[in-house]
Amino acid sequence: MSNRWKYPEKVKQMKFEEEHQKKVLERLQSPEDRRKSKGGRFWMGAAVVVLLLGGLLFTPAMEHVVAKIPYISQFIEQEEDRMVRMETFFNEANQSIEKEGYRIGNMQVNRDDKEVIVELIEIEVGKRKIQTIVEDHLEENGFHNYEVSVKPFEERVYQSDVTEEEMEQFNKNTKELVGKLTARLQEENFELMFPVQVQMNPTQGVYINVIVPETETRLSLLEEIMLEEGQEYDEEPKLDIRQVEKKAREQEKRWEETGAVNDIAQAMMESEQFPVTGFAYSFHPYPLQIKIKTSLDRSNNNSKEIAEEIREEIDLFIQTGEKTAPIRGDEYEVYVLSKDKKNIQ
Repeated sequence: MSNRWKYPEKVKQMKFEEEHQKKVLERLQSPEDRRKSKGGRFWMGAAVVVLLLGGLLFTPAMEHVVAKIPYISQFIEQEEDRMVRMETFFNEANQSIEKEGYRIGNMQVNRDDKEVIVELIEIEVGKRKIQTIVEDHLEENGFHNYEVSVKPFEERVYQSDVTEEEMEQFNKNTKELVGKLTARLQEENFELMFPVQVQMNPTQGVYINVIVPETETRLSLLEEIMLEEGQEYDEEPKLDIRQVEKKAREQEKRWEETGAVNDIAQAMMESEQFPVTGFAYSFHPYPLQIKIKTSLDRSNNNSKEIAEEIREEIDLFIQTGEKTAPIRGDEYEVYVLSKDKKNIQ
């Protein structure tokens, strides 16, 4: 895979050792009181405690410390609960509206704006009644202060220069080429780091992407096979051959199975506790690099402490999360970037 970052020299690896795990458990059993900082940070609870992790200060909200759950783990649990309640809301609202004799063409929920849009087919009267039904089901499932609007359903028409028959043929040819090329490469004992990728369309032709280990030396043969198979569908297929570190890909697979990166990203981006403005990561080159973009000013005295708290939250989640056991021994680097995009150390 191509690297999305221009990496600086590797910093000292932030690996969470066994001695740090012991300190976490000790502190979880006997948290200490700590005064709240006046540096402009916003905490979810009024009281905070200190948790010592390998010499770094970690100051989460009181709620998840008392529950002995790291912030990210607690966020995941709350998010799963929210999704269940949202699904229940959809089912109940749909049933109630249909019971009143209305047909729903579309229903959208905008979580950030706290807005629900209901589009009804052949709506003439009863808008206020539908609004009340939806508002009641929102409240029953714990979604408060949402604005509900009811509109006529408008079917979306998507214009395309490609006919449905042509699209079906493109899809058929794509699957066919993927299967044939994969079989040929396996016959030649090429190790594929990712599945073969093929894209076909009438304007850009055929694109083929194959990714192999950095130790693979038979690139000319690989290109020859890709060209031979691709030319059955396009005279000049575009070939994309890439090489990656095998251990980096193996690490990527482990993390994908746990969903840890997505969990960390979502928890950080939606946190009211930390001033996070962006999230990025790369498994290539090895090891995994996680970049947390923030609005912190490096000249502020509290910025370094907040950056350390963010790193500690991530470490604690990886070492204690319910699904993270397969990645606890992995190396990874966490960069907390200030608003001028510099790493805060």
